[in-house]
Amino acid sequence: MPVVSEALRIGLEFIQRYNDCFYRKDLAGLQELYAADAFVGFWDNHPDCDAIDLSDHLDAVGAFFAKGKTTESGGVEPLIIEDARARRTGDGLIVTAMLRYASAPRPGVRSTFVLVRKVDVWQAAHIHHSFDPNE
Repeated sequence: MPVVSEALRIGLEFIQRYNDCFYRKDLAGLQELYAADAFVGFWDNHPDCDAIDLSDHLDAVGAFFAKGKTTESGGVEPLIIEDARARRTGDGLIVTAMLRYASAPRPGVRSTFVLVRKVDVWQAAHIHHSFDPNE
């Protein structure tokens, strides 16, 4: 069993909480995962889903939860997390991973989560998703 660093453990736990909010369509839970005073934007792998501030992002996610694309089960598409890496510096943490939609794993979605620690809670200041152009 590979050794997982503390930074990677924190990062993977954050991504799982983040994904769980999408699976449950939990906008309030998702909002708690963002550092409102440090949020600098959200760049998505789908057209017209980038956000310039937290309010803009939460409006877009709320619209997606209300009428966005769902799977045959009626839920949000499950994700597979691969090749996760993390680096921590003090109260900052950068996590990268390849996320794959379970029903359409290629191309993968290259994802970066920039997290900041507020007391003992890690929150997102920026998230970036882009389809892997190499696949």
